Amino acid sequence: MCSKRASLSSERSRTARGPAESPTSVPVSEKDMRIGHRARLRKRFLQSPATLPDYELLELALGHVYLRRDNKLLAKRLLQHFGSIGAFLSATDAERRLVEGSGESVNAFCALIREIIARSAQSAVQKKRSLNVHDILLMGAERLRLSSDEEVWAVLLDKQNRLLTYIQVRHGSFDRVALDPLELVQFMIEHKASSLVLMHNHPGGSFWPSLSDRELTGRIDAALKHLGLHLHDHLIITPENCFSIKLDRCFELPTPQNV
Repeated sequence: MCSKRASLSSERSRTARGPAESPTSVPVSEKDMRIGHRARLRKRFLQSPATLPDYELLELALGHVYLRRDNKLLAKRLLQHFGSIGAFLSATDAERRLVEGSGESVNAFCALIREIIARSAQSAVQKKRSLNVHDILLMGAERLRLSSDEEVWAVLLDKQNRLLTYIQVRHGSFDRVALDPLELVQFMIEHKASSLVLMHNHPGGSFWPSLSDRELTGRIDAALKHLGLHLHDHLIITPENCFSIKLDRCFELPTPQNV
């Protein structure tokens, strides 16, 4: 009887206190949610890189630029503004700054990515014992196809067409770069080069050589011949095409995946 009264008393006590309390739930912080999302995105990328849509790929990349923010909105803004990842990478610093949330850190990141791509292509070509114009085109394409300003690069070769050096001769504006043929002669003499392939880009997208491009090529060719040196070609590179002034024909550039 005593035991029954104790049981009833305990029941009344529990009823008065209300139902048993559940363990206290800890709210998930915005930082934890961001880290969790980024980890899941990275895992999906590592499992199947090609399946990620462009905005998620760019979002993942931007996570290495802005570590403490959600970059999904910025990635979508950049793609909406530029239309593609390639156009985003090849845009000028000023153009990228026009997009809300994009600043100098994004510009530095783009410059880093472009340099990595260019050096990767360059290192593959440098391993060859003898180069041809096609090899040099592949190297130059990854250096120049995404540049937003006109640049002139020279590939200096020895008598066996081995690479001696690959240097930037000039860095100009969007549509203009000045070059003196005597500069190239001086470079070749300094490096004991026998031949040269000259490359420059047209950021505007047109691969057709201008009259000044053709005249410059003729002056360089004549200056080198006078010294017993040789100009293999002068290549004009755009994001999608290359024009050989020596052969007077256009070539479609291979996509970056095939380089």
